[in-house]
Amino acid sequence: MNSIKRIGIIGNGAVGLLMASLLADDYEVTVYARNASSDAHLSITRTGVTSGSARVSLQSSTTLQETDQDLFFVTTKAHQVEQATARLSGAVPVFICSNGIAHLDYAKRHGFHLGVVEHGVTNQGDAIEHRGLGRIRIGSMTGLLPITLQDSPLQVIWEDDIEQVVVEKLFANAIINPITALCRVPNGALANAPYREIAHSIYEELTPLFSKRVSYSYIESIIERTAENRSSMLRDLEEGRPTEVDAILKPVMEKAEQMKISLTVIPLLHKLIIGASASC
Repeated sequence: MNSIKRIGIIGNGAVGLLMASLLADDYEVTVYARNASSDAHLSITRTGVTSGSARVSLQSSTTLQETDQDLFFVTTKAHQVEQATARLSGAVPVFICSNGIAHLDYAKRHGFHLGVVEHGVTNQGDAIEHRGLGRIRIGSMTGLLPITLQDSPLQVIWEDDIEQVVVEKLFANAIINPITALCRVPNGALANAPYREIAHSIYEELTPLFSKRVSYSYIESIIERTAENRSSMLRDLEEGRPTEVDAILKPVMEKAEQMKISLTVIPLLHKLIIGASASC
């Protein structure tokens, strides 16, 4: 799989555009979007910690043909994953980079793979601001051999235990997103009272649910590294878009119910985010 030349990016949000714009230096990149016309092109301008521009192919997701690409990254919101991958069989490697854990079983059943995006990025139309450098950590739960991509600021790295990485990202999202969204504060606020105490309460409810251990120091490192960032859930509320609260918190609540573990803080946050979304 190291002979990859063509990469398909499904989703034209901030993460998809960031990946497309940086991968275009070394690969033939196609972005697939629901609202795109067939056989068009997309010009992406990038500012922030990396700057530059790229011109990539833009196609409607309804025209997607699996054999047109050597590799796919799915960068849609979690609730859009099944629709976004409906035309894919897994014959070509597909890495789902959405938040939460709801897609884990779906990925296993379809022979898809996982990715976790640690970069900070926001978009305004086809322009994006690369707000924070990170990594894109990819891996497989179904035995796919490691894949290596060309070096770039994306820092795409292969993880042998990608499920651990996904659980760590879930902890970070479940803690940071709801608090920042409801309190309308940047991520760094969670390092201080009263937000810190709420964050610890969520962490204490999450920990018994997973065999994979996540240290709170990992959460602190994310808060510190993204201190100036406004979380995706906060931006979704501010801009009147649906949030990913169901994808992030609902599977956690369902898991707790199956394990007969009582939760207090997480269900309350879930209801509050749903209510805040309805009032937008």
